[in-house]
Amino acid sequence: MELPSNVLYLVNQISGYSKNTVRLQTLNTQEIGPLSGASQLRLSLPVNSIVNMESLSMVATFQSKGVAESAANANDKVYALCPKGGLHALIDRLTFSAGGIALDNGTTPYNLIHEVKTNTETTINKQMSDNRVLNNADISAFDTATPSAWETANNGQEKTLILNRFHGFSACSPCYLDLNLLPEIYLTIQTTDSSIIPVQFQGSVLGAAANNVNPNFTGTQCSWKLTNIYFTIEVVSFASGMLDMMNERLMNEKGSLDIVYPQYQMFSTDLSGSGGTIRGSVSTMSLDRVYAFARNSATVANSGPYEPYFTQQQPVKCEDNTSFAFQNAATNFISDGLTDWSFKVNNSPFPLYKPTPLEAYNYVVNGNHRSYMDCKGSLIGSQKTWLNNCWTAMVNLCHSDDITLISGLDLRSINSQIAFEGTGSTGTARQLFMLTQQSSIARVGGGRALAVVA
Repeated sequence: MELPSNVLYLVNQISGYSKNTVRLQTLNTQEIGPLSGASQLRLSLPVNSIVNMESLSMVATFQSKGVAESAANANDKVYALCPKGGLHALIDRLTFSAGGIALDNGTTPYNLIHEVKTNTETTINKQMSDNRVLNNADISAFDTATPSAWETANNGQEKTLILNRFHGFSACSPCYLDLNLLPEIYLTIQTTDSSIIPVQFQGSVLGAAANNVNPNFTGTQCSWKLTNIYFTIEVVSFASGMLDMMNERLMNEKGSLDIVYPQYQMFSTDLSGSGGTIRGSVSTMSLDRVYAFARNSATVANSGPYEPYFTQQQPVKCEDNTSFAFQNAATNFISDGLTDWSFKVNNSPFPLYKPTPLEAYNYVVNGNHRSYMDCKGSLIGSQKTWLNNCWTAMVNLCHSDDITLISGLDLRSINSQIAFEGTGSTGTARQLFMLTQQSSIARVGGGRALAVVA
């Protein structure tokens, strides 16, 4: 008879195990962003070390610069705010490479990948605690009572932020990597432009229009930078040589070690209305998920719900939502005017009928295996928030969230055509995206040989 674990007295010991966290400096700069003139940084991961890739974190100080009064006592300052999503929102492209081999596609814009994954997979308690403390999960109003010296002089915000979850190779399995076996790994980050910055107008509450319009602000004058940048990662030690022996045994038996990780591809097109089609081409060993979403590109004068995503403006209100009150205009996803939608992979429809925009949320719930889980959820707190701020069509093509189980659609034999089609009735212009999530394998051989199986 098998006894439950809570009545057994067992001790399992890993001999000589220890773990500590080290600080890593960037290779080229400690300051990036439009205000600094630099838009790219590089980081080298420790060589000849065992690291926990899931612990990789980026620390930086965010500083934004707004627009001063147009004249003395005009009371028309424009405050530049930290965007929702913090450091994630400021990244346009993020890539890992090893030995001159790209480990991922370097998908742009990276910040949209993060927003899609956060909206549909992050729970409210995570958003209201970890993400809110570390990485600006909420857009906050400008502090007129106790601003810092930077904020007073620059009409912007100053915040220390920590990013501790990268989408891509750092989400690999196993997460404990022996870097003795791989070529030196580099992380490259390219920042986005200043259009991501939300603003607040002097004398107006957050999200409201300006009482006094500043003639020196047209939606492009605010800017930002990151300073004091560094990274941290956990370094692990096994004094007994246990991990070396295990890796050596696997290498002898299989000829290589396989590291599984997710990567993404994105396609975009401009539409004159809510309905339309977008197509892409993918060749992969495991197509796991396909997403589609749209953001506003019409002006208010042309019936847009707010100004275009590429314009600095007050944040978009998320009515009736319980996890966040505002969204960046550049990462606000809308379904206005859409009546139904569907995906096609090599002309096979997914799903087999055309669901409504609201049914897309049910696909998110089922696709994340949350139907019978009482402790799971997302950041969506109402139908209004889903349809007006976070709408995403998603089809799940794998049977398990366990990344080591390569169970998605196998498209290696041909360069497969994927399409999203939406039916709509409104003429409001928008930008439509299709995002694919797939599993890849970094295959490590003897002598630090490396190959990527996409």
